[in-house]
Amino acid sequence: MSDYTAELPESQPPPAGRNKRGLIAVVASVVAVVLIAGGGVAAWKFFLGGGPRPAEVLPGSTFALVTVDLNPSGGQKVEAIKTLRKFPSWKKRTGVTPDSDVLKAIFDEAFKKGPCKALDYERDVKPWIGNRAGFGGVLLGESPAPVFALQITDPDKARTGFAKLVKCADAGDDEFGFTTTDDYVIASDSTSHAKAIAAAGKKSTLAENADFQKWTDEVGGPGIMNAYMGPKSIQILSESTGSGLDEITGGDPAAQDQLADAFKKFKGGAAGLKFADGGMELAVAGGAAADAKTATVGKHVGDLPKDTAAVLALAVPPKFLDKLRSSSSKDLLSMGDFLTAGTGLKLPDDLITVLGSSLSISVGGDAPANLKDISNPADLPIGLLIHGDETKIKAVVAKVEANTGANPSDIPATLASKDGKVALSTTSGYADDLLGNGSLADSKTFKDVVSHADEAQSVFYMSLDNEWMDRLRDQAVEENDKDFKEVVDNLAVLRAVGAGTWSDGDTRHGLLRIALK
Repeated sequence: MSDYTAELPESQPPPAGRNKRGLIAVVASVVAVVLIAGGGVAAWKFFLGGGPRPAEVLPGSTFALVTVDLNPSGGQKVEAIKTLRKFPSWKKRTGVTPDSDVLKAIFDEAFKKGPCKALDYERDVKPWIGNRAGFGGVLLGESPAPVFALQITDPDKARTGFAKLVKCADAGDDEFGFTTTDDYVIASDSTSHAKAIAAAGKKSTLAENADFQKWTDEVGGPGIMNAYMGPKSIQILSESTGSGLDEITGGDPAAQDQLADAFKKFKGGAAGLKFADGGMELAVAGGAAADAKTATVGKHVGDLPKDTAAVLALAVPPKFLDKLRSSSSKDLLSMGDFLTAGTGLKLPDDLITVLGSSLSISVGGDAPANLKDISNPADLPIGLLIHGDETKIKAVVAKVEANTGANPSDIPATLASKDGKVALSTTSGYADDLLGNGSLADSKTFKDVVSHADEAQSVFYMSLDNEWMDRLRDQAVEENDKDFKEVVDNLAVLRAVGAGTWSDGDTRHGLLRIALK
């Protein structure tokens, strides 16, 4: 490996809490260059490259890392280009076609203003820049230090080119330093730190760390972007930024104890962004204590009408209800005073009742003939559905009516119940739909974007291939507004968006999917 180090002033580790604006400025500049130089702007650049990822050169003591990989697996490259090219704005604003070479024009457009406008892509960047970059934190002994790693193809040219980036970002002082290896520029808050990080990476790498391997695997491996948080990362970050427990909790001893306990129980986590199956997905995973009484919302959502346009559904965790029952928190008491004033409500009992075991808010698939005809809530099929004790929930509603003089029909709203379900809807027809046995779970579109629906603890789903989208297109044509039409044209590419969270033992998962037509 090359051991060249930038000829910037050597410095001792900066005092705790010192401003890291130099490093941040350089990171922002370099990341902008990386995205322009590699990110689908010219297909040939997107397909070149390889070499080690940041985790293979940074040390095992790296406790947090966010990476951008513009050269992931071959399938990812193809999917990314196919997916992005479906959006009209992508074509319009980048001018990308399979045989185009507009990299220099886009680079010039991006940097024609600002402090880096003197940079020349062909001369200063293209000869040495790679496709991968990472930004995070490393423990050097007991002290954390920021790190930025940028893949390079030519160490000698990178030394000069990166130094120009440092200069244009006005970061060449004792708060910033960097060194080069055969494959990467390693930067930190001082030259000595950069050298120490590079040296530590030669002995053991983050890629060899068992926690990093576990959480990266849990989110499906490397993607276009990945993030990793080690088991001690939250505690380290809260201490190193100066926002200790006292500041975060406002000096509340009980809250401090709870937060400190949460820091200790955190087992690490990761996130990964990928292009797959004609769409995009963002996966997250993290460690948490296993809960034998985990609540799920699968049947609740699965029984909704098949033509549901959008829904957000949550299962109510038994542990949360237990905490409400035993809570003596000042916040809960003050909230109770506010909510119960003039309503006759009793907390936490009535709150526990109306939460039920699960609840959702949804929009039906029947759109009005014209969006401009919407004048009040009764023109929209919107509804709140609660799975719980019908009698008790209706009694709470009646209590509020008696004490406030309010009535659901005044909103307007329809309150109905059946078979352990209570629906509060803007229309009686949609209330009946919510109380029926629908088949949203059997919808192919729903299945494509909501993973592990049966065991999900929360679900979000939105269909964009329905009457609502048709009405939105009609309005865009009628208004003849270019910006509005561009937004609608981009939305028209989407088929659905879905997200869900679920648990697998002591691991919590989350997955957001975007499906394109």
